[in-house]
Amino acid sequence: MREAFKGQLDELVVRLGELAALAGEGLDLATRALFDTDLEAAQQALDLDSRIAELDTDCSERAVRILALQGPVAADLRLVFSAVRITSDLTRMGELSLHIARAVRRRHPESLVSDVLRDDLRRMADLAAQIVEVLRGAFAEFDLETISGVHAFEDELDKAHSRVLATLEGPDWDGDIPTAVDTALVARFYGRFGDQAVDVADRLIFFVTGERPAA
Repeated sequence: MREAFKGQLDELVVRLGELAALAGEGLDLATRALFDTDLEAAQQALDLDSRIAELDTDCSERAVRILALQGPVAADLRLVFSAVRITSDLTRMGELSLHIARAVRRRHPESLVSDVLRDDLRRMADLAAQIVEVLRGAFAEFDLETISGVHAFEDELDKAHSRVLATLEGPDWDGDIPTAVDTALVARFYGRFGDQAVDVADRLIFFVTGERPAA
């Protein structure tokens, strides 16, 4: 029974790694669409929607089967329920990347990236990409120090987000209101991507150690 449980849990972790990779693929495509005003890249990101949904369903159903067939004890339940929550967080990350692509498609052929905001938006995009790379690696090797480093990336992401909002509200912004609204939304999507990634990192730490990271 124990070997069967471990085997099924290992398969679930592999699928979670695939879901993290898919969220990263969506982010890469959406970011390319944003900075290059690339409608094709935006559509390629949006085409990932069904794959994200399929993996979400697959991970959730695997967790349910483990619960139903393996009757895990208390310590094992921690692993299964952590996996369920991680599935939800990773799916949300994928959805946030698609929101960026939709914003690009909505404003095409106009660019959402003004010169005054380019550096900070690029910083947000780069940080989000680094975060998802950490998570992708985490599902192959549970290095707790590396996983914990997601918090530092997210702190920098928050700072860049704050600078974007300050610029949109300040005298340096000379764009129109619809562009300001869409730009603020895109920045928020990158910020929420980082927030969800921190949730994944914390749940992975709990998954491995059984202890919740200090707030």
